[in-house]
Amino acid sequence: MRNLIFLFVRHGGFVTFIFLEILCMYLVVNNNQAQREIYFNSVASVSDALTDRYDNVAQYIQLSTVADSLARENARLLAEADNARFIKAIFRDSIREPEKGQLFVFQSAKIISNSINRSNNSITIDRGRNHGIKPSMGVIGADQKGVVGIIKRCTGNYSRLIPLLHRQTKISAAIQRNGYFGSIVWRGNDSRTVSMIDVPKHAQLEIGDTVQTSGYSTIFPPGIMLGTIDTFWRQPGSNFYEINVGLSMNFSSVKYVYVVENMHQEELNQLESAESDE
Repeated sequence: MRNLIFLFVRHGGFVTFIFLEILCMYLVVNNNQAQREIYFNSVASVSDALTDRYDNVAQYIQLSTVADSLARENARLLAEADNARFIKAIFRDSIREPEKGQLFVFQSAKIISNSINRSNNSITIDRGRNHGIKPSMGVIGADQKGVVGIIKRCTGNYSRLIPLLHRQTKISAAIQRNGYFGSIVWRGNDSRTVSMIDVPKHAQLEIGDTVQTSGYSTIFPPGIMLGTIDTFWRQPGSNFYEINVGLSMNFSSVKYVYVVENMHQEELNQLESAESDE
């Protein structure tokens, strides 16, 4: 205690000066609108700069792991290039004319903004109109183990998408084992679980069945995994199952994605639009 008192006596002037400086800053910021805005803007700028530095260091540390993962994925996509499911799918990083007979083209992108704890979440990626991205294109995980969402709007270099974790999202899905199909929706509760609806009561279901995209849309290729069945039940008097599907995509950690371009999407949309007008 005596040492503490001695230390304060010896450096009391400096401590008092610091205290008064902090008090003055608090009073100035708290009682003046302009100074308050300058203060908070400065704090936000410093915080953003520190966060950006931290992210750069973290990404550099994980760079080798990410590169290995992307290399394996590119090799797998190339191996499937003649697979009938994709006809002749390719992976691209720049805009160019599609090859004759192509159906789906995949373009890599990085997520720069993501939310998972809202009833209507959103995701932003670092690709936009300048990279050939358009609204209504699908987005899947970089390892194809999950649907991420659908492009809603674009700027020159960025795109905003409606993720699977959004109440307005509805994706056609099928059970891999038997082909029964329905729709995937999100109830807004758990970021790890979605619901599969409109599956008829005579369908044969099992816990652990794989659920994947059905291909009954112009947005996603068939066979992209969505998850596996956790539980299922049927309300009394209902002709359809209510199914809980555990997602294969971890939305809390996803960083890299593929934007899926269907080269025939506009033609198919025109055909469907013409039929609806008849």
